[in-house]
Amino acid sequence: MMNSGIRAWVNQHRLLSFVAIAYTFTWTIQGALAYSGMEASWTHSILIGFGGFGPPIGAAVVIWASGGSLRRWVGQMFKWRIGVKWWALALGLPFIILSLGVLLFVVAGGPIDLTEFESPFIYLFAMAWGTVWGGGQEDLGWRGFMLPILQDSYSALVSSVIVGVTWAAWHLPCS
Repeated sequence: MMNSGIRAWVNQHRLLSFVAIAYTFTWTIQGALAYSGMEASWTHSILIGFGGFGPPIGAAVVIWASGGSLRRWVGQMFKWRIGVKWWALALGLPFIILSLGVLLFVVAGGPIDLTEFESPFIYLFAMAWGTVWGGGQEDLGWRGFMLPILQDSYSALVSSVIVGVTWAAWHLPCS
């Protein structure tokens, strides 16, 4: 259980607490990987992706500590009031863009090794993997938690710039 004094401090400093937890979680995992000398592999990729969960974990801890509803916060991901064609575009566009990029690479003479993609299911799995582990997990923290809190005090533009700078700085050690 979290000490009531800590909960009160987190509740009064929600943004600072969120950023501190997000950075600490991610930078600890990715820093350890950098110093381990581990070569690129599936294990390395999984651990890098796991480090990307710093923002949603930070948001979840702050919401829980301040007595908020985790269910409502996570539920906002599924409250899109858009039509079927927009869903299809949102889900299909990344596949189309990646496929066009691969096609242009091959047309330009780039080597391609399709031995890893003997089945279309492997291609779909790789796309889903890249979407979730390649940054999709971050949005629940940055845009689903930090941005709305900032917009209570600042304009959408100023709030977005603050999130963008914080997000970019969070990525610096990964560069």
